[in-house]
Parts: sequence; structure tokens; C-alpha cells
Amino acid sequence: METEINDRGNHLEVLTAAATLRGEGFVEVLARASSRYGIKPVLVVCDDPYSDVSLEDAYGIGIEIAARLPARRVAIALRGRRASETDRFIELVAANRGGDVRYFESVSAARSWLLGDR
Repeated sequence: METEINDRGNHLEVLTAAATLRGEGFVEVLARASSRYGIKPVLVVCDDPYSDVSLEDAYGIGIEIAARLPARRVAIALRGRRASETDRFIELVAANRGGDVRYFESVSAARSWLLGDR
């Protein structure tokens, strides 16, 4: 699956595969999209029914987003994979580094948080 980036007006929506999300350079794709479309919250949607995105991957992604996109709100919906307490720890680590990254099991919950409908 090719990564698809859509400007939804009030946020960017990025559709990607688990292998791409886990791959080196994914956060660079987000940074380039921000350069192109402006600084907006980002919703990343990734189908992960086989739990290809490991907790180590999720940790690395959270830390890199915090470093490259500080203070940017990023919601990552990993459809098919259950969120865990470890994901919450990753979010805390990212927050301590200036990031606002959250993992979700559903796109609707991710979008709601991203757009402030908490």
C-alpha cells in the first residue's frame, strides 16, 4: 500500500501500511506533509490486524514524532491491534519530550481526540 496523505482542512489524514509505519523515514513523510500543507494535527490510520507494529516500533515512532514534530497533536489509529498500558507509557514518554502522540484502536476515537472532542 502506498502512503496516502489527505488534507481535511482542520487536520491531515495519513493512510499507510504497517510496514511503512514501522519503516525508517515514516516520520520524515509526516514532516514533509507538514511543510506542504501547514502545521495541522495529524491522524495516521494503519491497518495492523497481525500486530506487525510492535511495542518497540510504537515507542520509536512516538519518540521520533516528539523530536521532529514537537507540540504537534498526532493520533495513530492501529486498526486490528488492541491498545495497551505500554502504549500509554509510550504516550507519556513522548509527552515528556514535547510530543502529543496517542494510539487508538479505532479511527473514530482517534479523530475525536485529535480534533478536541475529548
